[in-house]
Amino acid sequence: MYMKVDVVIKNGLVIDGSGKKGKHQLVAIKHDRIFLPKNDSEVEAERVVDAAGLVIAPGFIDIHTHSDLTLLVDSRGASKVSQGVTTEIIGNCGMAVAPCPPKSKAHMIETGSFIYSDEVEWFWENYKEYLKQFDVKGISMNVGFLLGHGAIRTAAMGLEDRKPTTAEMERMKQFVAEGMEQGAVGLSSGLVYPPGMFADVEELAELCKVVVEYGGIYSTHMRDEEDHLLDSIEESIDVARRSNVSLQVSHLKAVGRQNWGKVVQAIERLEEARKEGINAHYDFYPYPASSTSLTSQLPKWVHDGGWTKMAERITTPETREKIVKEVNPHIESSVGWHSIIVASVNTDANKGYEGKNLDEISVLKQMSPMEAMLDLIYEEKGAVKMVKFSMCEEDVATVAAGKLSMVGSDGYALAKEGPLSKGKPHPRSYGSFPRVFRKYQREQKLFSLEEAIYKMTGSVAEKLSFTDRGLIKQGFVADLVLFDPSEVKDMATYTDPHQYSEGIHSVYVSGKKAYELGEFLDPKSGVLVKPSSV
Repeated sequence: MYMKVDVVIKNGLVIDGSGKKGKHQLVAIKHDRIFLPKNDSEVEAERVVDAAGLVIAPGFIDIHTHSDLTLLVDSRGASKVSQGVTTEIIGNCGMAVAPCPPKSKAHMIETGSFIYSDEVEWFWENYKEYLKQFDVKGISMNVGFLLGHGAIRTAAMGLEDRKPTTAEMERMKQFVAEGMEQGAVGLSSGLVYPPGMFADVEELAELCKVVVEYGGIYSTHMRDEEDHLLDSIEESIDVARRSNVSLQVSHLKAVGRQNWGKVVQAIERLEEARKEGINAHYDFYPYPASSTSLTSQLPKWVHDGGWTKMAERITTPETREKIVKEVNPHIESSVGWHSIIVASVNTDANKGYEGKNLDEISVLKQMSPMEAMLDLIYEEKGAVKMVKFSMCEEDVATVAAGKLSMVGSDGYALAKEGPLSKGKPHPRSYGSFPRVFRKYQREQKLFSLEEAIYKMTGSVAEKLSFTDRGLIKQGFVADLVLFDPSEVKDMATYTDPHQYSEGIHSVYVSGKKAYELGEFLDPKSGVLVKPSSV
């Protein structure tokens, strides 16, 4: 008795995503599901794939991305699928593109400016209308989404630095409930960005209590990853303790040379929190440089009221001098102006600065680096993306090796050609997952191949309550990646980031082949992935 299947993959080393040691076995695909036959006699396949020398793993789940709009620009998800990623978790760092009521649209686009918003028209007003676009466009990788606290706060009360009224708080709770009912995996915060930076623990905990009712997580870009890193860890744990929410600390790091080494204490504190009953984890990207909006270097008070108020402060001599006196000494002592590189701008007039650091730009503009930064921010209306070398390699390795770590790129689904090939973005959008294999598993031997895959698959699926993906298991969704464990590697660099990784043989999304040996097949088989509670 045999079963007819679409594909049989044989002779490969199956590493199932659970962390257990790999073994050789047959893997079959029937429609969008995995079938594990004991031998050839159990199946009749339309296609047979010889995976000799390759690992067969569950498709990687990128727990921290900002592909909220880029997948609507290019359905292939090229820079991610070519790494073996089959599922993107969007809506991180408190930034999302819904809810988007008409009165808040301008503020929403402003606060989400570095999510490549200029490539897609924001015409939706709620989660349902936004999520429908993935079905309308069709995508070739899966999407799971977080609710952005910043987006919700903007929709409910704008960009003001104050506590919400009772009515505004109820409105925010309503947005959270609506989003969770649409299938969100949880709530994210960006406490270094406006308007998230204006929220206190009480506000965050109250919203997380709603998230808990639906079994979701709280993912946080903490308030401070520099001098007050450990205080921010305590604040994150406090939110989880008050609400009983599952905690995910985003891209754990210690920024600035004066803080290097503090990640050890941060990890220890999260491990202690688990002993207290808090379900705490964190994610990381395998690079010593971060990337975000250049406006993040400005003090909290400069952000109050949004871009119009910020522009006024930047151009008013007395206020500008105050900003300079507050920011300049900190950057000079922490990382230095040479460590901040302009990744992308919108205007043609400033395109020549892409890929240059602020020391170099200051020479070209014949002014101090601080003044050059403020001028760029003003000229680009705040929409300047940067790459900032602020971490040490030892810390990144320590964070990667931790038992609570998961891999998240903090990047976008981009492409080498077309509208998503602009600028010089952080190479993590193209190389995060292969880099973990090359640098930390193969070269530094921080963990086994099985452990590396667990950090990208089974661990993430469990955290997000995905009960039918993240493992190679009978009846699970056929999201699969085949790769050469001795050759898989990142190729993207800071100076030439638009380069696909090597060593990924093929990728299946919901049973359809999406990538093979450098070719994108774009089967549009991606789906909206929801937690089991929905």
